[in-house]
Amino acid sequence: MMKKLLLFALFLAPLAAIAQNYNGPESVDCDTVSGNWYIANTGSKKILRRTPQGVLQEFVSGFSSGPYGIEVLGDRIYACDGNKIKGFLLSDGSPVFSVTTTASFLNGITHDSSGMLYATDFSGKKIYKVNPANTSWNVFVPQTTNTPNGILYDQSQNRLVCVCWGSNAKILGIALADSSVSILKTTTLSNIDGIARDGSGRWYVASWGANAVHRINSDFSGSPQQVLSGMSQPADIFYNLQTDTLAVPNAGNNTVVFAGFAPVSATVEPADVLQLQVFPNPVVDMVSVQLPENGPGDKTIFRIIASNGQEYLVPQVHYDNRQASFSVKNLPAGLYLLTATGGGKTARATFVKGN
Repeated sequence: MMKKLLLFALFLAPLAAIAQNYNGPESVDCDTVSGNWYIANTGSKKILRRTPQGVLQEFVSGFSSGPYGIEVLGDRIYACDGNKIKGFLLSDGSPVFSVTTTASFLNGITHDSSGMLYATDFSGKKIYKVNPANTSWNVFVPQTTNTPNGILYDQSQNRLVCVCWGSNAKILGIALADSSVSILKTTTLSNIDGIARDGSGRWYVASWGANAVHRINSDFSGSPQQVLSGMSQPADIFYNLQTDTLAVPNAGNNTVVFAGFAPVSATVEPADVLQLQVFPNPVVDMVSVQLPENGPGDKTIFRIIASNGQEYLVPQVHYDNRQASFSVKNLPAGLYLLTATGGGKTARATFVKGN
């Protein structure tokens, strides 16, 4: 049985002098450490911040084009602004980074595990790579053939996954090893804007043609399943793994929709999603995992995802019957989601990495 979705739209009336309204919301991201959401408000040329209490505030203003795609990385947020990528401190919005590329229209943005940024050039059909440590950049993919839009890093496959504009929209895979482009899936959807991924590895895509969000299997098999309808030009979506919340900015009617799962006590877990036992918890150097008897076994595919959405490579796994263990000593301290997939089933758990 699928989890029942709770759906609610956010409409904020003016709240004192700091109050803001959505105006062409294009992209959403979340700082899961603070619980603040960030929205690229293209109509007002601002980035807005929504606090955990639901207060919508002006965070950064003064963009010349956009902002379009936004990306939280560490203590900063980066934004696409025409042919520029700009960075600001999450603490107070202070500008700390700016680089000018030769792009025509930077639209979607993501980052890899080493902190490199990747942005799609919608008009130029290119993908740019930017190093925020020294402002260097290069054209990573000189020709995507299809019009690239939303983009997401997939560490488990060492690739970028990019959705495309147009009819029978394609989903592309871009290998980080050599920047080669492959077609992961040709859909029946049109004008796909955004892409996100949940803790079970399933993909979510936002389509302007369908005015809906569809979910796709982790291996891109089967047909996309519509999970949210009644959207209005849904754009660059974001999935918060900590709260199982999918945020959808609707550029067509100036709303942001948050779709979350019902509490466990009010629903039934899907038959293919099980629970892991992780010990010790908190961990310091090594984590041990007790796999469920009716779930993944040897040669399980593990994923480690931080609370800010960054995915970390799982080192060599050692198995002893239904127990698996691996090192986590190189992980920063914090909260992590661990998933294990094998035999058609996915198991998951959270753990804390100590200092």
